[in-house]
Amino acid sequence: MNICIYSNRPALRPLARAFSLALLAAAPVMAEESSREEVVVTATRTAQPASEVLSSVSLVSRQDIEALQPLDLVDVFDKVPGLDITQSGGPGSSASLFIRGNDSGHTLFLVDGQRVGSATLGSTSFQLFSPEQIERIEVVRGAHSSLYGSDAIGGVVQIFTRDGSGTRGSYVNAAGGSHNTYQAAAGTSGSSGSWRYAANVSYLETDGIDNLVDDSGFNSDDDGYRNQALNASIGYRFANDADLSLRYLGTDARNEYDIASAPEQKPYSEGWMQNINLRGSLPVTDYWLSTLSLGQSVDDTENYDDVTGADLGHFRTTRDQLFWQNDLSFTEDDILTLAYEYYDDGVDSSSAYEGADGRAVSSRSNEAWIGELQLGMGPTNVVLGVRSDDNEEFGSETTGSASMGVNLDGHHRLVASWAQGFKAPTFNDLYWPASAYTEGNPDLVAESSDNREFSLRGDYDQWGWSLTYFENTVDDLINWAPGADFVYRPYNVDSARIEGAELMSTAQLGAWLVEASYTYVEARDEQSDALLPNRARSNFIVNVDRPLGRWQLGLSLKAQDRRYTNAANTESLPGYATLGVRAQYRLLDSLVARLRVDNLLDKDYQLNDGYNQDGLNFQLGLSYSL
Repeated sequence: MNICIYSNRPALRPLARAFSLALLAAAPVMAEESSREEVVVTATRTAQPASEVLSSVSLVSRQDIEALQPLDLVDVFDKVPGLDITQSGGPGSSASLFIRGNDSGHTLFLVDGQRVGSATLGSTSFQLFSPEQIERIEVVRGAHSSLYGSDAIGGVVQIFTRDGSGTRGSYVNAAGGSHNTYQAAAGTSGSSGSWRYAANVSYLETDGIDNLVDDSGFNSDDDGYRNQALNASIGYRFANDADLSLRYLGTDARNEYDIASAPEQKPYSEGWMQNINLRGSLPVTDYWLSTLSLGQSVDDTENYDDVTGADLGHFRTTRDQLFWQNDLSFTEDDILTLAYEYYDDGVDSSSAYEGADGRAVSSRSNEAWIGELQLGMGPTNVVLGVRSDDNEEFGSETTGSASMGVNLDGHHRLVASWAQGFKAPTFNDLYWPASAYTEGNPDLVAESSDNREFSLRGDYDQWGWSLTYFENTVDDLINWAPGADFVYRPYNVDSARIEGAELMSTAQLGAWLVEASYTYVEARDEQSDALLPNRARSNFIVNVDRPLGRWQLGLSLKAQDRRYTNAANTESLPGYATLGVRAQYRLLDSLVARLRVDNLLDKDYQLNDGYNQDGLNFQLGLSYSL
């Protein structure tokens, strides 16, 4: 796993300790730059060597996913710097992702270049994506609305599904573990002449844990989870290097959950997530590459009561999307990108959404024009970007960004960046049906932000490090609050200031690969100066892996301090530390046995107030590949 590090002023004392530990852990003699090079796409929408990217990026490869042996993406993101997660119980339960102290709705999720998620909630059920369907993940921290528009205030997470251009071959996996957990997966990918192809299926079922601490009524039972997923793709490269590909990802999940206020119910949700994408690229000239993408994503949730069979509500978002990108490469280091994006969100739900004039609202469209210029000037790189969005319902937004990186010498780089971000009000924010208790607000404006970063990076033969200070000011935050009539409505009333720092180091110590990161965040409400709820200020992660003959051994440590659970900062969850170990043993050239043990010390902790997390648990499996 390729990680990056960032840190900040309010944490000088703990940061100094973490920095000293990281340097001691990565003590090899500095040598020439490593020849290993990974490619990043999400930071600029163009392929870049990771060492040249100006944004703060973490990469999770297929090899990393196989080493981690995760049940879901919560297990993966738990090991990535700068990410804070809350979850309402065990696997499949609702989860929220906070990047560098930003709100959970301030992260844009993409699958193969397309927006995914719910237009009603304004979030993505990332916990339902199966790691077995994923080739790699790119996590880009910091505002990127000048490239991606709404939601990208805190960062962008892009998931690339498995296809014939990535890991090739056929495999069959099977595993079992705690809580009657069973997993199975199979797939194949490869190429034949100008064709490439892939197909992967996966299945996960578990009895789960008792999600809710309150055990009244039916809340005392375990909450099971089932996930089945399919990924398929086919592509063709023509003689003139034009390329055409079709990708499909479908995930079907069933998740049981608890409601504290309704212990007489046994609720469960059935979720369906789908992403289909047709993409073609054409090298018009030697310096002009044109790419057109057409597709659709679906986020569908149905909720039921297993006792009465009652329908508790359903919400479906269907997003039709078009993206046309033109990259003009004047020189190897100078690229001008001009793009047009259009998407239309259609909503079908058990709630009747209405605008201010009483008209029914079931869809809204957004179109945007994008321009980005990448310049290489000797030791200096500059990236400038601008995007203009025009939304059918909430109006227009223009966002810009500017980044500059300077190579100080052969090993050190200084980077500074500024970027604007915004998040559009959701369907729930604008049009939630009026009742005696709640009501939407059609007069809301988009949340907006200014993000600044300063980073110093070192890259050597056996190790690398990064130290980054970041700050983000977010205005017009949307907050649901009671009015004079005691009806809860959303208002643009809040503003927040987020400051922090990340320190990250990756070192190859003989056969040991050590990755360590420390993130400190002060996310405060500017009116009350209180810390924003559900964010831990300190987040420390260590991942250690090494081969040993036929063995592959690994260890992960994560430690967080306490997090407040209310806006007044009068209630909090205590800090915690968890330890996990993993091992692989190659029985035959094509057969590998795997073991993973999480929460090795059986720590009792919560990520969301009132909801349990699993204690000591394990998973044992076999993998056969050709």
